[in-house]
Amino acid sequence: MQPVFAQSTVSPQRPGDPGYEALLQAATEPVRAQFGDAIQVEVERLDRLGQWAFLQGTMHGADGGRPDYAGTPWAERAAAGGMSDVYVALLQATGPASDDAAAAASGRVLDDAEDAGAADAPSAQAVDGEPVEWTLVDHSIGPSDVSWLTWPQAHAAPRQLFGF
Repeated sequence: MQPVFAQSTVSPQRPGDPGYEALLQAATEPVRAQFGDAIQVEVERLDRLGQWAFLQGTMHGADGGRPDYAGTPWAERAAAGGMSDVYVALLQATGPASDDAAAAASGRVLDDAEDAGAADAPSAQAVDGEPVEWTLVDHSIGPSDVSWLTWPQAHAAPRQLFGF
């Protein structure tokens, strides 16, 4: 069963917004871990809904052109044409956003099971009410299909976040 979210409006996150850099760093960590500085993610959208965030972007090579996957685990797939330049990531706030007060402030309604487990959630410092700790829930590097189509159900994330 999908959790109920009181807040139904997705909030686009932009450079300069409180917490933007921490969210972007957490979202793009898998790309940096796999490719270092050789591939960058150009953010097309970075949206937040309560304690959830979704990034959709395009990967570019360091020169701004198409990514070069040579010497990576994706080289064979890219050579066969089965690799897009898309990168997507789903994140969930941890710490302050997982307790009742922060959930209420973000418009999220906890169900009984979540409410009971909120005390066990890890804590994190907050700056201006924004959580500084984001957990990467799922990501997809170069998918050849809409790999995030199942994420709302698989991770109990709000469908509105994904635009469908």
